[in-house]
Amino acid sequence: MKAFEFVKDVTSPFSLAAFAIAALLVVALSRRKEKTPPILWGLVIAIVVIGLTPVIVPALAPGGGGMHHLRVTVLDTKGMPVEDARVWSSIGGEAKRVAGGWQFDIAKAARPADGRLTVFATVENAFLTGKQDVVLSDENQAASVQLARTGVNVRGMVMDSNGKAVAGARVSVVGHGSEAVTTGAAGDFVLPAHAADGQQVQLHVEWRGKAVTQYHPAGDFAATIQLNP
Repeated sequence: MKAFEFVKDVTSPFSLAAFAIAALLVVALSRRKEKTPPILWGLVIAIVVIGLTPVIVPALAPGGGGMHHLRVTVLDTKGMPVEDARVWSSIGGEAKRVAGGWQFDIAKAARPADGRLTVFATVENAFLTGKQDVVLSDENQAASVQLARTGVNVRGMVMDSNGKAVAGARVSVVGHGSEAVTTGAAGDFVLPAHAADGQQVQLHVEWRGKAVTQYHPAGDFAATIQLNP
């Protein structure tokens, strides 16, 4: 019967233990040669009812019973699925790994009044993060979280051996040469750090046959890079 579909979602250790005890009693009683006293069968029924209590009560409440199964796919900056993200939601609950992503199993009784929640994802070692708002409306839903790079930059100024600003120098973060920029009239530059705030970044500068590589922390603290004679 549809009224008892919530039984399939029983996962409480308390309920499972009660069902196991009831099953053992049924097996033991069925093997008795003499007639089983009604009180023992009543005990079995009582144990089953106690085991169902954690799901019967929420099921009888308005909007209660059953589960929302939310499947989440995390996408990198190129729209490709990510396998090593950390995924969590604004209402808690553990995201379990499933084929192709993650899944939240949320009891309908725990559903927010407006049905809204936010799913968060991050790949910390790649400095990627993202979130997606979801409205729980069906028992089975899917959502995707698009990751983006954190907005930390590395900035600074390039100077010559006499301490004068160098305009037109080519500056890049090592490993990301395609994002190189040219310094302005004041020798200034700003680049995506591809690192967390405060993490050391290796900068490479080239100008008129001269080159220098220097480490500097990502963030708002400006670097001063001096070209050798």
